[in-house]
Amino acid sequence: MSIPIRNVYYLLCYAWDHVREGETVDVGSEEFSEMVDLFAKVLNEGVSRLISRGLDRDYLAVSEDIRGLKGKLDLATTVKRNLLLTGKTHCAFDELSYDVPQNQILKATLRQLGLVTRLDPEQRRRAGRLYRKLDAVSDVPLRPRLFRTVRIHRNNQFYSFLLHLCRIIYDNLLVNQEAGTAEFYDFRKDEQKMGLLFEQFVRRFFERETNYAVSAPKIDWFGADGTETDLAHLPSMWTDVVLRSPERTIILDTKFYKDPLSTWHGRKSIHSGNLYQIFAYAMNWAAGASQSGDPAPEGWLLYAAVDGEFDYRFELMGRRIRVCSVDLSKEWQVIEQRLKRLLTDTAPYLVASA
Repeated sequence: MSIPIRNVYYLLCYAWDHVREGETVDVGSEEFSEMVDLFAKVLNEGVSRLISRGLDRDYLAVSEDIRGLKGKLDLATTVKRNLLLTGKTHCAFDELSYDVPQNQILKATLRQLGLVTRLDPEQRRRAGRLYRKLDAVSDVPLRPRLFRTVRIHRNNQFYSFLLHLCRIIYDNLLVNQEAGTAEFYDFRKDEQKMGLLFEQFVRRFFERETNYAVSAPKIDWFGADGTETDLAHLPSMWTDVVLRSPERTIILDTKFYKDPLSTWHGRKSIHSGNLYQIFAYAMNWAAGASQSGDPAPEGWLLYAAVDGEFDYRFELMGRRIRVCSVDLSKEWQVIEQRLKRLLTDTAPYLVASA
């Protein structure tokens, strides 16, 4: 499945809940031959913006020999090392510094981008210039634990967007230490990664762009009876997305496959396992809704596609089931319109349409 690189970026911005920050960099006016070129451009633009307005700083604990007194005097160390003879003391104090984890991550990522052999030369040069401007920041190895030490607050929210970008670069960069080079893994080929991204995008999109209450609850097996051991072996029914309003409840399961529909002897059909799954979700939710007075649920399977769209609707044992797709190869505005139109299009479920 070949999704345009720009569209992957938009998916990520929604999944990270940083749509506004993502729009600060214009990625729609040029073509990108490599995904890493787009990420490098966005990171370079973001770091340049931070440098212009002032990098984030924080107080760091410092313990060193100084002339005079500052902070807390470490008398034992001062006496032990005879520092008073040279007019110095050993003190512990807090110092406002640029050398904080969020800036260290940015600098380390800029350094690693310089190793990518297929990176656009202009973006590589720009990353190198920005790297050298961060001279007040330590050049440290990039490790997952470093990301966990960052403190994001209201005044440095833009860092959250850039650190998400740094993390996806880090997770997909294959570094050859001996050769001093790196290759960026195009994760569009990874159905599992893209499936998770598509799910997160859909959830965030409907949270942001509609008035539905959006959640992802677990559905209980209605009326299930058996021993505690037996019941523990029932599969869990964790939803991807549930959209709720006073009038509607939509249980939506996202799917990302190379081929959204199965083909058998030239005949296309819905993946049977997917259909059984969403039907079970709708039936069990409906059984509980009938007692609580909630709207009867609709069960949706939403597939990512790149070769056209489909929209099939059925009523199965009184449950409304919809199997539809969104074409991620189209222009982003078309994708947005498609997702919104799926909610407003209330054609009868008794007729299947393509």
